[in-house]
Amino acid sequence: MSTNLEEFIPKFLKGGWIVALIGAAGMVARLVVSEEETPVNIVIKNISAAMIASSIAWFIMEQFEMNSMIKAILYGLVGLNSPELLKGITKISGSFSDDPSNFISNARQGKITHKNPPAKRKTTKRK
Repeated sequence: MSTNLEEFIPKFLKGGWIVALIGAAGMVARLVVSEEETPVNIVIKNISAAMIASSIAWFIMEQFEMNSMIKAILYGLVGLNSPELLKGITKISGSFSDDPSNFISNARQGKITHKNPPAKRKTTKRK
């Protein structure tokens, strides 16, 4: 297990960068099966977010001993779900920055609240 940040940079350049491609592949797979027309700028944003989120996941997961196939699947899933993951983290950090003491006391009680209620999912009819 490596804990020194200086050790991660050579490791990332040696082979960790491929994780960004795995994350991008997860997002591309999501966009391919999507039934919605997605503008090009949103496609580029989502693929970029998937690459960044997967790279962050690599920096975290590299410290743990586990099967490399499981790690690759996790990196792909992070890329696939990166918009929701990043929006959720942004919401949580926004709640924390609004009122840190209230956020911490609610978290200790198991009540993580946010200002906006969760959006209702649109039901789509498949043809």
